[in-house]
Order: sequence, then C-alpha cells, then structure tokens
Amino acid sequence: MFGVSILAVLSAGSQALAESAAAGAGDVEELVVVGRPIAESEIRALQIQKESASLVSVLAADAVGRLPDQNIAFAIGRLPGVAVERDQGQARYVNLRGAKINWTTLSFDGLSVVSPEGRASRFDNIPSALASQVIVSKAVTPDMSGDTVAGNVNIITRSAFDKPGMNFSAKAALGYVALGGGEEAEAGLFFSNTFMDDRLGIVLQASKYHRNMVTDNFETDPWQTAGNGRDGRPGAETRRWAREYENKLYRLTRGNIGGSAKIEYQFDDNNQVFASSIYTDYQDEELRSNYIFRFDNGATTVTGACPAVAAPQTTSGFADTCNGNTPDKGTVYGVQITPNFNSLESSEYTWTNTLGGEHKWADWDISWRLNYTQTEDGQNAPARTNFASPTAVTDRPTVEYDFTDDDNHTVRLYRTILTGNVRSRGEQVFSIDAFPLVGTGTAISTTDRGDPSFAYTGKFDAGRDLEFLGSPFRVKFGGFYSVRTKKAEEVTYGATPAQLAAAGRPFTFDMFRNTKPFQGDINLGYAFNYFSKSAVDDYAGVLLRAGVLTKQNTSANYYRVQESILAGYGMGTLDRSWGNIVIGARVERTQNTGSAFATIGGVQQIITADNEETLVFPSAHLNWDVRENVKVRFGVTTGASRPDYDELRPNFTFSDATQTISGGNPDAGPEKAVGFDAYLEWYLQPRGFFSIGAYYKDLTGVLFTQSGVFGRDILNAPGVDRSGYTLSTLRNGGDGYLRGIEVAYSQSAETFVEGAGLPDWLGGFGVQANLTLNDSETTIPAAGAVPARKAPLLGTSDLVYNASVYYEKYGLSARLAYQFRTAWGQSVGEYQVLNGAVVPVTNGDVYWDDDEELDLSIRYAINENLEWTFDAVNLTDDSGVRYGNDPGHPIENETFGPRYIMGIRYNF
Repeated sequence: MFGVSILAVLSAGSQALAESAAAGAGDVEELVVVGRPIAESEIRALQIQKESASLVSVLAADAVGRLPDQNIAFAIGRLPGVAVERDQGQARYVNLRGAKINWTTLSFDGLSVVSPEGRASRFDNIPSALASQVIVSKAVTPDMSGDTVAGNVNIITRSAFDKPGMNFSAKAALGYVALGGGEEAEAGLFFSNTFMDDRLGIVLQASKYHRNMVTDNFETDPWQTAGNGRDGRPGAETRRWAREYENKLYRLTRGNIGGSAKIEYQFDDNNQVFASSIYTDYQDEELRSNYIFRFDNGATTVTGACPAVAAPQTTSGFADTCNGNTPDKGTVYGVQITPNFNSLESSEYTWTNTLGGEHKWADWDISWRLNYTQTEDGQNAPARTNFASPTAVTDRPTVEYDFTDDDNHTVRLYRTILTGNVRSRGEQVFSIDAFPLVGTGTAISTTDRGDPSFAYTGKFDAGRDLEFLGSPFRVKFGGFYSVRTKKAEEVTYGATPAQLAAAGRPFTFDMFRNTKPFQGDINLGYAFNYFSKSAVDDYAGVLLRAGVLTKQNTSANYYRVQESILAGYGMGTLDRSWGNIVIGARVERTQNTGSAFATIGGVQQIITADNEETLVFPSAHLNWDVRENVKVRFGVTTGASRPDYDELRPNFTFSDATQTISGGNPDAGPEKAVGFDAYLEWYLQPRGFFSIGAYYKDLTGVLFTQSGVFGRDILNAPGVDRSGYTLSTLRNGGDGYLRGIEVAYSQSAETFVEGAGLPDWLGGFGVQANLTLNDSETTIPAAGAVPARKAPLLGTSDLVYNASVYYEKYGLSARLAYQFRTAWGQSVGEYQVLNGAVVPVTNGDVYWDDDEELDLSIRYAINENLEWTFDAVNLTDDSGVRYGNDPGHPIENETFGPRYIMGIRYNF
C-alpha cells in the first residue's frame, strides 16, 4: 500500500514540476516531491542557481531538512568545480576551481565569519545538519567580502518559517571502521515551531558525531641531496637519500558537535528581526606512537672511488654505494631509534552570534546584522614523551630498508654486532621493544595551547527598485565594519632526564605500555605495544603537581594580530527582456597591528608593527537568457586574499654575526586576482541540468618565502642598526594565472522511460557528474644561485571529477558516488644548483598525490515518519600520499580504511 501511494505522489510531483516550469520559476519553491531526497534537493538547488545574479553552485536540503553527508566539507565536495583536501581520510578544506584553500571564504547566512585557523576555512567542523542550503559563489559581487578571491561558501541555516507549525526530527546511527575495528556513531535532534499566528518562530538544533580509528602509515622524509653523511662522489651529488624513515601509528577519536538556536519575529509583512547563535566544535583526541629510524647519525661523507676489495664495515654505511647501498635499498648499521609517544587533544570551535533584521521602508529594502564571533584553534598536549636509543652501537638495530615499492616502504630490524670497530648484522629482531630506550631532550612535557580569535562585525545593506533606460533597475549599497583579533597562547611545563633523575622520578616506557598490539594492517617489519593514555597523562599530572615539571619559556610562540576592515560598496542590476546586467564596486580599507616578543640587548620586550592598505574591487556580470531554460553568464571580478594572521606577526629572531633575520612579515600584502568567467547553463525539463564554462584568473603578488632587506627599526638597539639586515620570510613575489574548463551534467531517466513506454521501475535511475580541467602557473622568485622558476599554483589539480549514479523509487533512495582529483601542490620547497642542474635541497616542492573516494548512501522510507539509513565511505580504501618534487620520492603514505554506518531517522 505504501509503495503504491509513494508512486502516485511521485507521478503527481513530476507532472507538477513540468507544469510549474512551463508557467514560470516562481512557483517551484512550493513543490515537494515526497519521498525522493535527491530529487527534492536538486529541484531546489537548480532553482536557486538559475535565479542567481552571478555564477553559483547550490546544495539544498530535502523536505525533511537533511544534506547527504555528515559535515559540510563532504557535502559540497560533489559540486562542480569543488575539490576537497582531506586530513587522514576526512574531507577538511576546499579548493574552489583549483585555487588555494585560503582564497575561499566562509559565511553564515551571508555574513563572513573568521575561521579557527585564520584565513583557511575548515569545513569538517561544521555539521551538515545546520544547513538548509549551501551556496557556493564562484563569481563574486560587490556585496561580498573583498578577500573572496576564489569564491564564498555561504551556509544558509534553517528557519522556523521554512515550514510553519511544529516540526521535529531525530537521527541515531551506529557504525564500524574496518581498519582497527573502531566504532562510528552519530546523533541529531531538530525542533522548530511557530506561534502567534506564525509570526514568532523558534529553531533548536543539536548534533554529535564521533569515530574511533587507527591509521597505517610510513614516512620517508626528508630526501636530501649531497651533504654531510651523503654520497659526495663527483657526478653523484644529486642523488637523494632518505635521512630517516618513520611510522606514525595513530589511534584517533574524531568528531564534531554542533548546536544552533534561532528566534525570529515578524512584526508585519515589512519588518522581521531575528537572533541566532551557532556553535560548532571539531574534536580530535590523537594518540601517536611515532618510531623514527634516523639513518644519517654518525655517518661519514664518502668522496673517493670505491676500493677494489670491499673494506670492513666500520661506519653506519649510510649513503655509501661501496657497500651496495642505493637510495632505494640497503643496510645501515647501528641506527638510532627516536620514538615519541604523544597524547594530543585538539578542539577547534566556532561560536557565532548574530542579531539582525529585514525591513521595507519607503520603497527601500533594508537589511542589518550585528555579530560577535569567537573561535579557537586548540592544540593541547596532556603528555608528550621523548625517547632515543642509547649511544652504544650494540644497543641500536641494524636496519635493512627497502623503498623500491613506492606504495610500501619497509624495514627489517637486526641486532648490531661490533667486533673491534667492525659492524655486522646479527639475528633478526621482530619486536622493536627489544631495543632499549632512554629519555632525551625534554623527556616529558604537558602543553595547554589555544589560538583564539575574536571578531565584532556590523553590516548594513539597502536596496530599492527604480527605472533606468526604460527598464527595471535595482540599486543596492551597503557598509561593513569588522574588528578581528587573533592570538597565540601557549603554556608548557616540562622536565629533562637530568631534572627527572634529580627529583627521583625517572620513567621508562614500560611504565606506560599497555597490552594492545598494533591494530593496523601494514607490514611494519616489527611488532610493538601501544602506550596507555591514562598512564602517561596521569604521570604527567603527578609530576606537574609535584613541581617536577617546570614552566618553559614559550614567549617566542606568542603573537597578537588585530585587523580592522572598513568597507563600502555600491551596485546596480539592470533588468532587460533578455536578462540582466550587474555592475558595481567595493572599497575596503584594512589595518593590521601585530605584537610579539623579541629579545633586544639581552632584554625581552614586546615589539609592534602595523600596516594599512585601501583597495577597490570592481566587478561586472551579464546574465543572458538565451531561451527560457538556457542562460549564458559572463563575469569580470576582482579580489585580494590577505596573508594569514600568523604570517603577519612580528615574531623575529636575528643573528648579528650573519646580519640575518627570520620570522613573520607585517609588510606582506594581499595576493591579488582579476577573474573572467564565461558559462552556459541549460536547465533541462522537467528535471536536469547541463553547463559548460571557462574561467581565467590573472594573479599578482602571490606569496613565497624569499629574502630581502628588513627595512624596519623595531629591532634596533643602541649602536646597532638592524634595519638593513636580510629578512627571510613570506613575501609577495610571484605572478601567474589560473585557468580552466568546468562541465556539469545531471539527469533522471524518468522522462525517457515514460516516453519510451519502458517499465516504470526503470524511471528511478539518474546520474550526476561534473568535471573540472585546470591549468595554473606562478613564478617563484630567484633565490641565490637558483633562477626564477615556474610551478603550479598550490592546491591546483589538473583534473577533478565527480560522478554518481542513483536510484529513487518506491521510497528507496540510493546513490553510489565517486570523487577523483589528480596531484596538487602543498608547499614550495628550497632548491639549489648542483652540477649545473636545479635540484631540491631536501624534499623540494611537496605534492599530494592523486586522491579518490567511492561512497555509497542508501535511504529507505519505512513509512511517512520513519526512515532507515546506511552509508559506506571510502570503499576504495585509498591512501593519502605525499611526495617531494616527483612521485619517485614519496614522503608519506597513510591508509584509513572503509567505514560503514547504519541508522534511523524520525520525522514529525
């Protein structure tokens, strides 16, 4: 009975959609295609996109207010032109049409907010349950922030007036992480109601998600060219040898919590006010067993020809081809093990509070917002412990390394035998715990660190409809003022092995060991036991309370940067029979003041540096309605992404002997872009979409690390002028471009099936796909003997595509979605000239390798109020791989495993 009723509703919905599209776009918002979440969300998204005055991609919740993924990063990762950067398998940052992550801004309900990390907006700490829509603007208009270079992600929160009356939903889900056997869980509640003849509305929402997981990991890093302990034979200096090999074996408990409250009141049809509060918190408890095998300790540089008869092995043999070693395979005798067993906790929260109103007064539409936002990038470490092998060669392992397989670097451990001064390999050892360890450096410490941000913002917009050149003309202007402060605060207590011994409190790893062996699947070449979080945390707490741990001087890490932004804009929209033209400009004045500690003349003091800049951002858009369902868009936009707060800090260290300074750069300017867009959009009827477009951004002032004259007197002391010293820091030195083509297509088989007279059940199939082709180039300035060179823009993949097939019929909604992107740059490295060739000093430019993910999502409506859900994530079990300069030098390979979660959603 239920299946028949759903089928009837779906058929009626399809007919209503076709009639609505023929009559005009305005009525589509009222259409509800019951029981088909993909159809519902796509209908709403395409309508918003079609009516937009600039180029956007939209993700809309279905009728019961749900998005398809757990957090916003996952949710928008399937939109055209959007590529995600993952952290340990979790979508976190957004590269919008190949641009750097800090070139995309974040907004809630149209108001730009500061991110816990600064300019780089994180999206994995925002539960998707908060949103009714997500609008990704790719071509900005003057009413958007000027630092929106690539685009803006605007999260539209849910309103009680979306669906008047009382509405309630609840979700609970439980799952399993294949790698390590951890659990995954999610829960959420939503409530809204309207009162007083639907004039007063209240929305309350809360959600919580977490999962336990382990990772498989190896890191071979850094790859170094000729130098101390490496092959120095003529012609071989450019060989790159791995200085160390390590396993970072994580146990993670990750999750986020979110909550929101909104109260809205409509005085009448012309006046509405609201107050909202949104809290999101990403939480990460990280237990890291980190084993580092340091190959180059005690190594000697070999420069002569190899002897005719192999000499006895009296050194470690690192980077010595005379004993048969190569960068990819060999044996090193007496390798130092440097383990770190760290208990780490991070909490990144955003708390944003807004008071606002919408009014109509004397033909003017007036909108205003007052906002306070507080964030923190928390990086606590309840306990860090450091160990190392004793100095005796026989207490250290002989390590056979095999790096011939780029996807599986391995080591095998053996006893080291010392006969006189000759080293040789003994029996194989299968447990790393068989080798003794001693404390080294600050052997144990505990850290409380948080980088908080505070922002006070006011925004005002006003618009009205006029007539110009015989056509409707809408004028709009507004102002924006924000004061944002970001600080770095750290308190660390620690003790060295000598201090621990003096206090009678030395420790060994056996005190912290638990009985749980490695839970991953990678072949490490050795066995070990994890450490106990409670044991190491408790011991650090005991030492702290006893006064054994003493406060460390962390003032070098402190900074405070305050930024004030004053902006005003004006724009107009001229409507013609064939479409409209949007033109305008924004003016922004930005002031930055930074403070940090510096030691001058033997005295530690606060130094302050500031700068100021005013920029104008013009833009123009033309939207041509070629036919009712075919639209062509052209756009010219400008933007400038300011350096991050920690890049503007005046933290400086200097050397009078070399007359050099290193640190931040308060004088760093914004990275500027002028963009051009040309797109064709075809809204297929009754439901479907095709678009193709091209874009180009001309880039100036791209930031790179380089040297130049310091030029400030804030480090001067009596008789010492340091203004002419050489400062190595982040500077605006590169120009370049970003260009690409974007194609998107979505279509349901329903119309074709009906027209062809095929069985009705086939009409439930559909496809959604998009592809982005990128090309970018930036000029990296010359450094010493290394000439200027070209490199791709960081964050740019040459190819990004998303493809999904779905089936929706009879209450069933299932989607199989695949995401893929080619390699992209993470950071720019240091290079040198050897034998006339430009080669990396260590890793050089660092890239993330190709990334893919296959996900399955299934929803089944058991009845009108109850729904069963199932999700399978990362079915291809793809690894996160980084490499230095070229894929033949991988520096990290980490695997996370598939995840499966099943749940129930109740709607009333």
